[in-house]
Amino acid sequence: MQTKNFLIFGAMAVLLVGGTILPAMSQTESEQQIPQIELSLDSSSYDLNERITISGQIIDYVQNTRDPSLDLVHISFLDNDGKAVSSSGYGHQSGTYFDDADKPFTFSVWPDKSGNFALSTVLTSVLFNYGSYNAHAITYQSGNIEQISEFEIVPTVEEELVVIEDPIVFEFCKTTRENVSTDEIMKDFANNLDSIECLGDNNFNAGDKMIIKGTVNTDDTNSVSRVSGENKQEQSSQGAPSFVKVSIPYSMAMILDTPRDYSTTTGTPIPVDRTSEIDSMTLQLLPDEAGSFNGIFNLPQTVFDTGLYTVVAFYEGHKFEQEVRILDTTASLDGEAEIVVTTDKSEYQPGETVQITGQIQNSFSYDVVTIFIETPDVSAYNCMIIDCLMDSNEKSIHPESGLTTHTFSWNYQLTSSEASLGVYKILAGSSVLSDNAEITFFVTEELAPSEPVVTEEEAPKIKKIIKKFNRISDSNILITLDDMEQDSELAPRVIQGSLFTAARGQEANVNIQVSSPSGKCVIGQDIFCMINESTRKPGAIYEIVTIGEMDYKVRYSGHDVKLEKFSILPNSSGTPIEIQDWNVEVIKEDQPTRFYYKVSYVDLG
Repeated sequence: MQTKNFLIFGAMAVLLVGGTILPAMSQTESEQQIPQIELSLDSSSYDLNERITISGQIIDYVQNTRDPSLDLVHISFLDNDGKAVSSSGYGHQSGTYFDDADKPFTFSVWPDKSGNFALSTVLTSVLFNYGSYNAHAITYQSGNIEQISEFEIVPTVEEELVVIEDPIVFEFCKTTRENVSTDEIMKDFANNLDSIECLGDNNFNAGDKMIIKGTVNTDDTNSVSRVSGENKQEQSSQGAPSFVKVSIPYSMAMILDTPRDYSTTTGTPIPVDRTSEIDSMTLQLLPDEAGSFNGIFNLPQTVFDTGLYTVVAFYEGHKFEQEVRILDTTASLDGEAEIVVTTDKSEYQPGETVQITGQIQNSFSYDVVTIFIETPDVSAYNCMIIDCLMDSNEKSIHPESGLTTHTFSWNYQLTSSEASLGVYKILAGSSVLSDNAEITFFVTEELAPSEPVVTEEEAPKIKKIIKKFNRISDSNILITLDDMEQDSELAPRVIQGSLFTAARGQEANVNIQVSSPSGKCVIGQDIFCMINESTRKPGAIYEIVTIGEMDYKVRYSGHDVKLEKFSILPNSSGTPIEIQDWNVEVIKEDQPTRFYYKVSYVDLG
């Protein structure tokens, strides 16, 4: 009898997922409503000791009010021969009695009120081997119903990491010393002095010295790109060293005059024109034994105008190039340096994104741009209950590196609450400029597209009413929507809810679950809820879900927060919420909570 590892099976506790016992329901069902099980796995292949997640649903599920244990879903694993995976060879200690009989590796899982269930466990190498298996789910709802899904356990094949080196690379460097000659820079290179900085910004001024520092690698196993034609460097002769040819184009071709020869064949001198055209500056550099090379380009102002230049290096048929930015700061610009800022439109509605763009113009230099947004006064709002600001109203941005124009942008997210209404002013400034740029925009209420004009004789027409319900401590709340009074044309447009948890540190244990009248979970922590995590992602704060036959915008803060919030409104503008009753469940134990919600009724006529 084996006695080692007897605690392994004892640690395999029965998992209870979603183990809330629901109120009694009718047990009657037609022949067309006999439950069936749907089963799915998060993958078709796993490795040993990898986690597997099994999820499913009992179709047409009705809770058994006489014996709820018959609702349990029992999940086990079968090998390729149909034999259940068990604790064979590993004893189980119970008091003073030791039992080494086979124990099936089985989990019992409670379905939720919609029949959904899930299980996550590890395919431990103690009980599993490599091969084919079946996940087997069975429940005793309306008799014995079951479902099987196949999967494999196979070794994970790790891909070999292959590092492919370029046959030739280089970078741009500068010297921190002033009025230094080329020979002195080369000595600094040889002595590895700190005066050589390779910063990688690829920016130089006309008149600077551009230092090229690179390496060559002629390993035949490297992946290389060959070049042909007049740019291909001829292969060196046997035994002769190979040079690296590095060139940078001039702003314009240079014409060089050479001394003229005279023909005296006829006795009369005849000039022979030997002018030549040169379009680039070139260095011939010899790599050392380690493959390293370096060289220096002088960038005279008389030759290089402001612009982008492509520096190209050739070595034994291989080519490498990089772009460099050269500025002639002595040249005059078209106007005064200034910063400008714009928005994509002048008027927005709550919850929209303001696209802010700008430029530093007529300036060779640029620095971080700071954008500050003056927001409307929110002192009249309780910012613990509603969002007063979505994004921070200040942001620092690094502009793009242009020649004389440097652009920047920021997408500023407005909150969807009424606290966003009002006038906003954008201020943008940079340390390289003395004056700031500013622009204003407005956030207004969402109104119907065809709003009637009110004349002086007509009484003002109410466009929106908000009904608020505060400090609800119950666990189950029914939000009922109805049209306003008969003489009003207002219809429900937006639902907003907030849950405040007073118990510090219990935020993750107290959560909202919002369901439709059919019992479909719209917002909640269950894996089968339409939305179970924060909807705020880059460039978006809503998710679009379909409930019944209508698409809704749903916004959710996520569950692990002090103030858990949600909002629901139809995706189509000018459309009321069709669902009249919404069930909100506050999932908690005895923690003190307060739930707030409000419904916005809008004139959609």
